[in-house]
Amino acid sequence: MKTLTCAQLGGPCDANITGSTKDEMMMNGMKHLEAEHPQMAADVKKASPTDPMMVEWNEKFNKDFDAAPEM
Repeated sequence: MKTLTCAQLGGPCDANITGSTKDEMMMNGMKHLEAEHPQMAADVKKASPTDPMMVEWNEKFNKDFDAAPEM
């Protein structure tokens, strides 16, 4: 299990988001966004995966997830 904060995932708060895999971490991060930051969640859902901002986010997420220690 790894932990990143909402802010590390590009969000506005320091809530901890956990996941054993990258997919689980992204799913849990989206659940958090939907519950706590609904406008941001809507914006993310509208964005194309090929949008340069999303490509950059994905690259950073992969690096941050890989670097996060196992808990």
